[in-house]
Amino acid sequence: MRITGEFALTPEELSGLFEAKGWKYHTDRGLTVPTEGEIEVILTRLVAEVLDDGEAIGIQGGRLMVWKDPELPNSYDLFLNIGFVWDDDALDDEGSVAA
Repeated sequence: MRITGEFALTPEELSGLFEAKGWKYHTDRGLTVPTEGEIEVILTRLVAEVLDDGEAIGIQGGRLMVWKDPELPNSYDLFLNIGFVWDDDALDDEGSVAA
């Protein structure tokens, strides 16, 4: 499988971002910042996993996620997880969701 398309951030730029942030992945070289080529392999693997699972519409691997585009067959949206947020106002003093 070979993926191609429009990238708002190219695999080269993503690799640079991963390097700048110190985000690591398990690659053939071990736990390390992925290169441009390794980013392409990771994305291709995620697309293949969605294809292999007939019911899945999306799959996440670390900070990267692939989602089937509902309007275009055989096309996929790519996402980068940039963080995790919550509503502090919804938490009680112990950090649990208030009832």
